[in-house]
Amino acid sequence: MAQICLQDRHALVTGGGTGIGRGIALALARRGATVTLVGRRSAPLTSVAREVEQLGRAAYVVPADLALPAERARVLHQARAGAGLIDVLVNNAGMLAGGPLLWHDARTLERAVAVNLAAPMDLVRLALPELAVRQGSVVLVGSAMSYVPMPYATLYAATKAGLRAFGEALRYEAAAFGVHVLLVYPPGTATDLVRPLARPGRRSPALADPNAAGERVIAALEAGRTAQVWGMGERLLLGLNRLAPGLARRILFMARTRFLPTPYTELHHG
Repeated sequence: MAQICLQDRHALVTGGGTGIGRGIALALARRGATVTLVGRRSAPLTSVAREVEQLGRAAYVVPADLALPAERARVLHQARAGAGLIDVLVNNAGMLAGGPLLWHDARTLERAVAVNLAAPMDLVRLALPELAVRQGSVVLVGSAMSYVPMPYATLYAATKAGLRAFGEALRYEAAAFGVHVLLVYPPGTATDLVRPLARPGRRSPALADPNAAGERVIAALEAGRTAQVWGMGERLLLGLNRLAPGLARRILFMARTRFLPTPYTELHHG
C-alpha cells in the first residue's frame, strides 16, 4: 500500500465540531494539513478551529446543514475559496435516530437518509473532479452496524449499510482517476451521538475515546489502507456473524437492552 502524505494538504471534515470528527481534524493538523470544518453549529466548529490553529495549521469553518442539497455545493465552494482545492474529503457527519422504527415519522426517516447517505454521496460526486486533479482521498466513516445491524437502530444501520456499499463500489471507480478511498468502521465511541442513549441505572458498554478514534482513522489513511475495522468486540462480532448469524443476533439484542431510547431520540454529530 502506498503511503499518503498529508503535509500541506487541504482536508474537509464534515461533522468536524465534536466527537470523532474533532479527533480527525486534530490528527490531520498534527500531520501538517489545513482543515475545513463543516457542521450545523458554529460554536463547536470555531472551538475546534482554534485547537487546529494552536497546532500551527490554518482552519476554516463552514456552518451548514448537509441534509439540504443546496448546502453541499455551497460548502465545497466556500472550502475552495478559503483554502484552495480539496485533497482529502472526510465524510463523518451522521445522525442516529434511536428506538423502534414505528416511533419515527417520515421526516425522521428522510433526514436520516439525507444526512447519513445522500450527503456523503453528493459531496463525493461534486468533489471528485478536483480530487482527481489533486490525486486526493475520500474517507467514509461507517459503522460495524453496516455488517451486523442492531435492533432499535434500524435507520442508522440501514443508511450505514448503504454507505458501505457506496464506498466499496466507489473505490473501483475512483481508482481510475487516482483517487484513494478509505472506509473506516470505528467501535462504539463516547460521542454526543451515543452517550444520551445510555439507559439510566445500567452500566453502559465501554466506549472508545473519540480522539483516539480520530487518530486511528488518519493513521489508516496515511498508511494507504482501503478499509479499517477496530475494536475487539466489533471484530469478534463480525466473525461470529459470518459463522453463526443467529447467535450474533441474540448477542446484539441483549446488548441493545442496555440502552433505552426515548420515544423521539434524534441525535446528530455535525
